[in-house]
Amino acid sequence: MSDIQLIDVTLRDGNQSLWGAVGVRTSTVQRIAPHLGAVGYFAVEAATSTMFATAVRYHREDPWERLDALHRGMPDTTLGFLTTGKRFITFSRTPANLFQLAFDLLRRHGVTRMWVIDPMHDMEAAMSTARMAKKAGFEEVIGGICYTVSPVHTDEYFAQKVAQFDACEAIDSIYIKDPAGLLTPERLQTLVPRLRGNLKKKAVQELHTHCNTGLGPLNLLTGADLGLVRLHCALPPLADGSSHASGLQLVHNLRARGHRVDVDLDAMQRASDTLTREARLRNLPEGKPQVYDEAYYQHTLPGGVLSTTARQLREMGRADLMPAVVEEARQVRADLGWPIVVTPFAQYIVTQAALNVIAGERYQRISDEVVDMLLGDWGPMPGPVSPELMDRVQSLPRARQRARSEESDAPSLDELRRRFGAQVSDEDLLLRAVMPGEQMDDMVRARESRGRARSAGGDLGLRELAEALSDPQRPLSIRVSQGDTTLSLTGRRTCSISEGA
Repeated sequence: MSDIQLIDVTLRDGNQSLWGAVGVRTSTVQRIAPHLGAVGYFAVEAATSTMFATAVRYHREDPWERLDALHRGMPDTTLGFLTTGKRFITFSRTPANLFQLAFDLLRRHGVTRMWVIDPMHDMEAAMSTARMAKKAGFEEVIGGICYTVSPVHTDEYFAQKVAQFDACEAIDSIYIKDPAGLLTPERLQTLVPRLRGNLKKKAVQELHTHCNTGLGPLNLLTGADLGLVRLHCALPPLADGSSHASGLQLVHNLRARGHRVDVDLDAMQRASDTLTREARLRNLPEGKPQVYDEAYYQHTLPGGVLSTTARQLREMGRADLMPAVVEEARQVRADLGWPIVVTPFAQYIVTQAALNVIAGERYQRISDEVVDMLLGDWGPMPGPVSPELMDRVQSLPRARQRARSEESDAPSLDELRRRFGAQVSDEDLLLRAVMPGEQMDDMVRARESRGRARSAGGDLGLRELAEALSDPQRPLSIRVSQGDTTLSLTGRRTCSISEGA
């Protein structure tokens, strides 16, 4: 049996899977970090670029301050970042100079571990990203294969891809990433030995899998039996559903099977209780075990994409088209050359399927994103593209006229500073380069307002006050005055009213 190390993904992938990437706030991080830090996790997944976007766009919070809060709350725990190396926040390609700045800043804010995947398995691009991470000072870089099911994605396909990592000095180890929860225990038993058979220097040690089909917990146990010693998990209420297996139950299961796991279950429970309390106060969903659905292996569309598409069709008064769109998505994916169905490709596929169904003719209209994808913006397709579709794409005005953005055309950091102001911080410079200006302006104003409130003695606005009051573990001192009457509340036990204060 093995010594198993756990990697917690609650705040990043759990939040993104079940709370639409917007449920976790900086206050959430401040409350839960001390408990997570006491568990004994091997690492905690802190962020992808999505966290930066949602912090600014939906909460007007500085994402760098959120990372700092996480690092302060658990200074002895390794923090990790996940990247594809091709886009940072935006759905378009991000220039290398901005990626290098992002990696430098992540290290500055306490992130030391990086997972690198390329959904199209452009391994040269992934290795280039790994080298950038090492240049920035990341202590550990893990290269991944991105699991999916299709006629193209065989064990041999994955083994050939992972072999390209073997000689890369910037990659320390390798992991299996199953973002759609499509793995089965039986497939792991053939896949893991095949991957290892193509490696001489690197080890496959880590497994990341979701619970979309309810098989996540069994996959992790199978992985442990096969010698995968670092397992990703989450905490309720951000476990199960389309998220990851519950770490609490995983520990019990691993120990029952004879594996050793050195973690503090009480600290895990405290962290889970803190999140559950917040979910119920804010009416956020709680993950539940999924019922097995064989059809999922046919369309592989993530639950979030399905629910969003269904809502959009209802708003158009065409809810009846949903079954046809799901069925058409299977054909679109095959015609595109079997791209993996994850963001942003899942959205591209289902959008094109909806266009086909609504028009009543396949590819009468082709989305710009599909055109750009087929013309190489994300690397080569895993399998052959439909010749008829490619002919149609190449005849479109967008294909004939679009100007490819070469790396040399990307503005330098000095040019960006001249655009945004010489005094702008590196952190704000990066965000302004990839986010709408009005969203950044709102975030900066909110940040300055919070700063003024702290300087004035910690006065809170209504939003901050509501969040503070919802946390029974946070010590409070509230003073409200009207005329000659003052109401003081200190902690959770003392209340006094004074006249003429």
